[in-house]
Amino acid sequence: MTIAPLTPQAAAYLPCPGIAESLGWTDAWQTRHGGTWLITREDGDILARRADGTGQAVRFPDPTGDHRGYTTPAPDGAAFAICGDSAVTLLESNGSARWSHPHAPWSADNGSGRGACSFTPDGRHLIAVVPGTLTADGYEGDVLVVLDCATGTPAASRPLTAASAIYEIRQPLDGPGQLVISAGQGQDDALTYIAVFDGTALHTTELDTKDEPVTDIDTAGRRLLTFERGGANLTLRTLDEDHRPTAERELPIAHLTDDEDQRFVGRPVLVGDTRILAAVADEEWAEETRHFLIDTATLQPLAEITYPHPTGPDIIPLPDSSWLTPDDDRLNHWHLHQPHP
Repeated sequence: MTIAPLTPQAAAYLPCPGIAESLGWTDAWQTRHGGTWLITREDGDILARRADGTGQAVRFPDPTGDHRGYTTPAPDGAAFAICGDSAVTLLESNGSARWSHPHAPWSADNGSGRGACSFTPDGRHLIAVVPGTLTADGYEGDVLVVLDCATGTPAASRPLTAASAIYEIRQPLDGPGQLVISAGQGQDDALTYIAVFDGTALHTTELDTKDEPVTDIDTAGRRLLTFERGGANLTLRTLDEDHRPTAERELPIAHLTDDEDQRFVGRPVLVGDTRILAAVADEEWAEETRHFLIDTATLQPLAEITYPHPTGPDIIPLPDSSWLTPDDDRLNHWHLHQPHP
């Protein structure tokens, strides 16, 4: 199969100590309303920075002692929330705790679940996934809870069908304030929910994504990109105003390569709203991968990206249709066209 090569231009090299290690965790890069954030750890502290390199990284101590709790920034970057093993904590940027919302430990009875959280676009509430109730009849499942950012007081909650899952949250850069929540259960199961808090009630919709985790969403939150965990195909779904899929297109790996050993790896992402960038390799953690640019309208390959040096599977998209790839303790910033001055 012949696909035209395309060499991107290097826009910058951004220092980001710890990024290679962080990319193995669910909060490493996050699409949040208004921007994309990177979360790294160093010497017991947490560092949060905008992925485009603007502004200074915010470094703050973690008073929860839960070094690997899922950390997410408020829209203005002035506060951070951590979903830890046994509590959700809201931190000021200096590391002091504004409040803490305790819950049953994810690790109880050797559980493997791990929560996630995200602020609403106005910054007034935090939506988090916490463990549910363990009864004599068994575990009732995980719970989505809305917490008031000023006080930590619960404002609403909804049960989920997932149980002891590992969660990840995507939020549109613009548009409505819905959250796209992926719940990974074991090696094969992946559930997807859309959550919307209208200021009073929390509404959730479970999507049939065929056990495929969500890897990215478009700017308006109307298209979801998922891929089959074995790497055999990726799927782009379009949602209506009620968050129900109205169309879906699937791209098998065979449309990109004739090598039967290769598969999609890492996280396929949207670069802008018209293109997908996906990594392909023989195995998930390959040091050298092939990156393909794909048209969202047709799901046909447009080009194979040729970098000046080997590149791994991790791709971090930015709002201006450029993207980042990690290189030890720095990020390479790529774009397809020379930006206007």
